[in-house]
Amino acid sequence: MGSSPAFTAAFSLLSQAANSPITVLLLGETGVGKEVFARWLHENSGRGEKPFVAVNCAAIPNDLIESELFGVQKGAYTGAQASRPGKFERADGGTLFLDELGELSPAAQVKLLRVLQTGEVERLGDDKVRKVNVRLVAATNVNLQQAIADGRFRADLYYRLATYPLEIPPLRKRKSDIPVLVAVLLEKYAPLYHKTIQGVSDLAMQGLMAYDWPGNVRELENLVERAVLLVPSGGHIELQHLFPGVAPVTAHGAVIDREGKVGNADEARTEQLYETLLVDGFDLQAHEARLLQLAVTRAHGNLTHAARLLGITRRQLAYRVKQALGDDSPAASA
Repeated sequence: MGSSPAFTAAFSLLSQAANSPITVLLLGETGVGKEVFARWLHENSGRGEKPFVAVNCAAIPNDLIESELFGVQKGAYTGAQASRPGKFERADGGTLFLDELGELSPAAQVKLLRVLQTGEVERLGDDKVRKVNVRLVAATNVNLQQAIADGRFRADLYYRLATYPLEIPPLRKRKSDIPVLVAVLLEKYAPLYHKTIQGVSDLAMQGLMAYDWPGNVRELENLVERAVLLVPSGGHIELQHLFPGVAPVTAHGAVIDREGKVGNADEARTEQLYETLLVDGFDLQAHEARLLQLAVTRAHGNLTHAARLLGITRRQLAYRVKQALGDDSPAASA
């Protein structure tokens, strides 16, 4: 869902490929929604009534990926006590979605290329060839051209898969879609947590729009679900429900505080450190002495360098070291 220019451009390309058999390669960062795009492509194609089979190649050990994709014949290896079809056979007539394609082993890449070229699969340990009619949609967040240069991915397989490459934009490049996505996610999660939610406050939305979203739509979904859990029923989602205990960081390294003020992220971390120190039993002199000693140690006893670390003059440092650590301290006499 979305109406931003970046999303609209990607979705338009997806729509044009729906009613064709062309192999689609979905590119984009982790969490942008590659499987959602793949499912839409399947459901809006002529194969929509047939199986949609999704495989995360990175989640399957290399020694099992071939049997998972292409099937295995009984007795092919120790433990293969029964013959079973692979993902290609299970997706026959429908769509096979291969996520994290860049993680395929070299042997699996060879077999995948053969299937794409011939439309035939051969189970592990079997010499019988089986015809399959599968529309392949692949996805990766790996730079496949760099992987080819590094010798980790076959160039001929890449060109076979990249017939129709489609880049899905990260959330930070389609921020105007955030209010729509949030509304949809609230409709999804509020009933699951038996909550009535009035919506998102202006300040909370400001935080969502300012955030950099390294985890993309998946991160947004996680934050909204957590906020639904934390917000009282009948209330509005506030900034503290979305980012409990932390401040959202903007694309420029700034943070938005609980009052909506934008500040520097480093300053926010420093402020948090100060608040952590200010507990019962805080001893200012002890902390100052420890800080002086640490600066002198890091400067290997050189008071000029240590003073520079602390932002004071050498004379000021020598006086404070003498007061804090005593005349007998090696640092005081340095």
